[in-house]
Amino acid sequence: MGMKRVIQLALFALFGAMVEMSPISSEENRRVSGNSVNDIEDLFFLSDREEQSLENDHLNNAFIEKIKARILNSLHLQEPPKSHPPVPSLQSFHENNNSWDNRVDVSLKESSHKHWKSEFLKSEIVPNTCYNRDGPECLRFQINVPQKISEEKESLTELWLYKKEGITEYTIVQIIDNPDEVTLQKEIFNVFNPTESAGWTRLNITALTAKISGNVLDLEVYSSSGIPLEIGKDKNPLLVAFTNSDEQSRSKRSSAVDCDAESSYCCRKKIYISFKEIGWDNWIVQPEGYNANACKGSCLNRLDLTEKHHTHVMLRYISKAGKNYSEIADTIHCSPKVYKPLSIIYTDEKGLKVITNLPDMSVSECACS
Repeated sequence: MGMKRVIQLALFALFGAMVEMSPISSEENRRVSGNSVNDIEDLFFLSDREEQSLENDHLNNAFIEKIKARILNSLHLQEPPKSHPPVPSLQSFHENNNSWDNRVDVSLKESSHKHWKSEFLKSEIVPNTCYNRDGPECLRFQINVPQKISEEKESLTELWLYKKEGITEYTIVQIIDNPDEVTLQKEIFNVFNPTESAGWTRLNITALTAKISGNVLDLEVYSSSGIPLEIGKDKNPLLVAFTNSDEQSRSKRSSAVDCDAESSYCCRKKIYISFKEIGWDNWIVQPEGYNANACKGSCLNRLDLTEKHHTHVMLRYISKAGKNYSEIADTIHCSPKVYKPLSIIYTDEKGLKVITNLPDMSVSECACS
């Protein structure tokens, strides 16, 4: 047996001992055991050949099919719902008369809003507390709105209300508890919807969220014929907030290394999945798309990108030994380190609006492991 082979075997034995001496932490174990990590890493790792197939930011069919399969699997579906109600159009707000009149709002269709981050905020019904006790029967509900949304200069918010059948006009009252005022302030708005059938209505309420106090959107809803909304499972009012995620990401320091045109080392490649482009926008209501991202690049000579101690040591030996240990180097890949979930609103075959979080759908950081 040659001296070179003896050294290689000794080095492999050393690595094996290091692995045994470096147990996986509880956090690492959560990633490995809880999420079928091998399957997930295979999805979000780009080989050189796959990278070459992604030209001009257009995804190849194989990557799209992997993403679609993962979404369906997370929803426990074999295929997309075959029948579902159409997605309601967003109604624009008219400040001159404080109303919505069924005219379509195209704010979110602008290309500049394509990558805005969406957040879903559920409401809490507050029974028997309407302030207009002498008026028609009404429904009061509140939504906690994070300060980052209410104070964000570049944001859009829409309110989802499930209208009862036969209702074509109703009133929304915003309750504003201003600490500088002795009495509560009220803003009155009117909603006109010529469609008599029951279903979801989407209202652009960006102007209302700018007026909230105490980070709570407090609303009452009524009509001449009583409460105009249906409530209950999957029908309670909902707020969908959109913020300029690009601006937020620039303002925050992140350990993620993003790829650029010259990148050759391990980095995160930003990849946007448009549900419209893959033909799923008819049942996935929100968001319109999301950044799936993927990991690519070389790990050689990048000790700063190693995730685990034994990987760090292996790369140190490889960087010193050079091409003699290329086979070992081939086992170290640029892989996802941190994932983010994806929140979606979708409709099933019964026509219900369902809000859910899909785990591990977006790569936040990549590392060598």
